[in-house]
Amino acid sequence: MKLLSPVLLVSRSESLNLLGVYFLKQLRLRRVMTTTKGGRDLNRLISMLSPELILLDAVFYLPRRVGLLLQDRPDLNIAVVNVNTYEPERLVDFLRFGARSVIDFNCGLSTFRRGIKAVLHNQDYTSRNVEEAYLNLPDDIPDLRPDVTARQEDVKRLILDGKTGREIADILGIGIKTVETHKRAIFESYCVKNGTGLFKQCFLLDEIHREDFSL
Repeated sequence: MKLLSPVLLVSRSESLNLLGVYFLKQLRLRRVMTTTKGGRDLNRLISMLSPELILLDAVFYLPRRVGLLLQDRPDLNIAVVNVNTYEPERLVDFLRFGARSVIDFNCGLSTFRRGIKAVLHNQDYTSRNVEEAYLNLPDDIPDLRPDVTARQEDVKRLILDGKTGREIADILGIGIKTVETHKRAIFESYCVKNGTGLFKQCFLLDEIHREDFSL
C-alpha cells in the first residue's frame, strides 16, 4: 500500500522535528517537511504544501486549536503525536475536536511505530489507552467557541464593529491599556493575530452572519 506523501511535521521543537524526519526516512518515506510555525503561518504553509498528512506534536496545539483549524479545512488528515507525559484523558480532547488519530509514545516504541505506519497508510489509529479514555467519556459534542468573559465579549463585539482601541475605551469607559489586554486575550482564545482573523473565525463558528452587516 502506498504511503501518504507529503507529510508535514509540526512541532515547536527543532530537535523533535529532526528526530521525526529521521524516523520517517527509515520507513522509506521521502517527502517529509517540518515547521515550528503555528496559527496563520501554519495555515499559509498548509495551503502552499498541500500535505496528505499532518503529524502534530500534542504540546504544540491545544485541542480547540485543532478544531478551529479543521473548521476552516475539514479535509485535513491530522494525527496528533504525544511524546510528552500527557495523560490519556487530555489526549482524548484532540479526537473530540476532530483529529483522526492520536498516537501516544508512552505506550511503547513498538506500538508507537505501529501507529505511525497506520496513519502513513491513511488508516485512523488511536492508542489503546486513549481509546479506553475516550469510551469512558460522556457522549457530548465539544464546543469550539472559546470561553470569554462578559467584558471580553463586549470588546470583541466592538472589534467586529470596526472600532479602534481608543473608541472601545471611550464606549466602555475603561483605559486603553485595559482594552489592549482584553484584545490580546481574545486573539489568543480565538487563535488569531488581529481583527481580520477574529472576524473570519467568528464567521466560521457561526457567531456572526452575513446579514448582520450591510454592504
